[in-house]
Amino acid sequence: MTDFLSPSLEASLDDLKSIYRILVEHSDEYPELEGNGFLDSLQMLLLEQAKAEGIDVDDDEAWAEWLYEPPLEAVVPPPRDLLN
Repeated sequence: MTDFLSPSLEASLDDLKSIYRILVEHSDEYPELEGNGFLDSLQMLLLEQAKAEGIDVDDDEAWAEWLYEPPLEAVVPPPRDLLN
């Protein structure tokens, strides 16, 4: 099998986190994801970004919190807070 070199992909950090979370959450259902070059590269990219942001990626809780943090624009205050 020949390796396919794709052109550069553009995606936001939040999109990359979402794609990674979905792939990891379903990896038990799809064993072909084990050792998948795209998934491995995506994980390395996200780990490097988290480290650059000061996240201790060896701390599973810190890594998960960073990986699952909602995008700022998705945070909507409860209605009672909007009235004040």
